Amino acid sequence: MNSKKLSRRSFILKLGALAGAVASGFNSVQALAAEAVAGHLTGANLSGTADKLNFLLQLDAPIAYKVFTLDKPDRVVIDLKNTTMQGKLKQGAHDRKPITGIRYSDREDGSLRVVLDVAEQVAVKSSLTAEGNSHVLTVSLNPTGKGSSGSGKSKPPKKSAEESKQLEKPATTEPSKGKFIVVIDPGHGGKDPGAVGANGTLEKDVVLQVARKLKARIDREKGMKAILTRDGDKFIPLRERMDIAHKYKADLFISVHADANPSTRVSGSSVYILSENGASSEAARLLAESENSYELKFGVRHTSDKIASVLLDLSQNAMMDRSLSLAKGVLNELAKVNNPLRRRVESARFVVLRSPDIPSMLVETAFISNPAEEKRLRTAEYQQKLASAMFQGVKRYQVAYADNGRANT
Repeated sequence: MNSKKLSRRSFILKLGALAGAVASGFNSVQALAAEAVAGHLTGANLSGTADKLNFLLQLDAPIAYKVFTLDKPDRVVIDLKNTTMQGKLKQGAHDRKPITGIRYSDREDGSLRVVLDVAEQVAVKSSLTAEGNSHVLTVSLNPTGKGSSGSGKSKPPKKSAEESKQLEKPATTEPSKGKFIVVIDPGHGGKDPGAVGANGTLEKDVVLQVARKLKARIDREKGMKAILTRDGDKFIPLRERMDIAHKYKADLFISVHADANPSTRVSGSSVYILSENGASSEAARLLAESENSYELKFGVRHTSDKIASVLLDLSQNAMMDRSLSLAKGVLNELAKVNNPLRRRVESARFVVLRSPDIPSMLVETAFISNPAEEKRLRTAEYQQKLASAMFQGVKRYQVAYADNGRANT
């Protein structure tokens, strides 16, 4: 990506046609003149304090962008070239000083414009950095102490007629060309055995067998294809499992596990989806904390948690609804195999499910800590029953959401 800094004067001249008559309070910041790379905005997040608030945008490509300020009323404008939204940004009033509101719209030139309404004049700085397979644009807002350039306090400006017409439609997973792709993630692996049964059964082994059987069943279905995040005894960090799903442009992501409990009497399957608004139950919270902690136990430390937090501040209503639909269907099918631990889908902050553009769920197939279930989990027959139940739920989802006649190759 080529980049150069534009001088204040040349930047203002370039923006003249776009912004019209701009008051003397107009300030420009870095403009990246990159190649015309098309990309998607996949996440956004706010971090920091009122003295230095960072607005972070996650992108799947190193797109070109411009960031500048306008006054009367004060606002920060972020133009993302050749960029579309994956999801819906939380628009409207925001009480995160100095930001009072957030808006966005698609532009006729193919760019995506994000506007931050601010309560006072701010100085802005921006930078685009690579974070794994993604790119994060950080826009830092620092109040100048000069107050508002407008006449008193006002509500965030209403969207113009043009902006209203161009608002991003609710995102859905774009149908991948060809087959319906399901990425199956056998939990744990390698140096991470997961839960261990009383008779020495390792979670990582039995869930791999179930995942292989689920993959085989999916692959036999016309128009569907399954990918395993691991097909052997290999340790894979949680975020790399997410990356695999994005690499193959997955239509679904399923993480397969076998639960454990201090009480050997607890039994049954359970299904979980992501929640960033708190767990649906104390048991769900504890399970998520346990699953998320395995990486630290084995020395995996991320130099930055920016990506994880950025992903989750998009309004993911469409994908969350789809995840719930998928999970309900799978839970209903699993209920025919064993007595579910819970009759409803649970939710919590599972790191491995943090993909805003891919419907995802985590299935706890059975309790490996229950001697009877541990024994069944070791048999190919029971593994196949679990796999078949999950397949039926997946197939029901595929029929409901995939385009008619789409998966024919």
